[in-house]
Amino acid sequence: MNELWKFRRKHVACGPEPSKMGIKRVLINILGEKRYLTLLAGTFQRLFPTGKLGLIYQDAYFLKNIIEKGNYCVDIGAHLGYYTLEMSRLAGPEGKVVAIEPIPRFNEVLGKLLRRKKADNVQLLQVALGGEGEYVEMGIPRVGDNKQFAYARIKRSGDTYQYLESVKVKNESGDHLFRDLPRLDFIKCDVEGLEVQVFSSMMEILKKHTPVLLAELVSKDERIRLYEMIRPFGYEVYYLENERLRSLDIYGDIFPVSHNHYFIPGWRKEKLRDLIG
Repeated sequence: MNELWKFRRKHVACGPEPSKMGIKRVLINILGEKRYLTLLAGTFQRLFPTGKLGLIYQDAYFLKNIIEKGNYCVDIGAHLGYYTLEMSRLAGPEGKVVAIEPIPRFNEVLGKLLRRKKADNVQLLQVALGGEGEYVEMGIPRVGDNKQFAYARIKRSGDTYQYLESVKVKNESGDHLFRDLPRLDFIKCDVEGLEVQVFSSMMEILKKHTPVLLAELVSKDERIRLYEMIRPFGYEVYYLENERLRSLDIYGDIFPVSHNHYFIPGWRKEKLRDLIG
């Protein structure tokens, strides 16, 4: 990220070359966590239109092939809006985006970004999905020597993470939360290992609308469970490679670079046929 690099050059002008994690610590020490997150979110939004953010964001760039004007979309685990703003742009004023971000600090930073970008078609909610009970405890874990904001998750028994901070958040089911949407065309879900539980909470919604699903799944067991759960609704599974959707054998050993899996219902395959290889 050019802006982050320039900031580092300005404020860290001597000594040995620090690692990326070292740069992150320096920036947080100088700016504080909230301003650091604001810088991160703003920098991404400035760089994304250049199309040069690389393979890790290939799925965000691919949204333009899936989301159309007037679509209704949901971003579960919106974080700092890396997908939310692009969904908003593609859906247009006739469409709608529901962004779910339960961590208060991320929610606040994203809310300010949405207001600055005048993304009026986005509804930002601070709730959790996929947990058990009326409330769940969300935590930000330590990974190595660093607090990993991107790994924020619902705390579960048997967790091996050490959490540096946590917050109690209202828990919802997808069937209840999205019950009043007149349509639903696309859902992106990245919730650090609870994707199957999230979708299991909205089976009636999936049956009614059969949206395209983009889910980060890090194990074969997770993708098999999700596929077998929604297969009766006509879904097939694909992954993105070289800007093409490739059919995926969910019982095989191929895993997408980003762990992102596309679950596409039969009625959408015809529209996407030129992109399916």
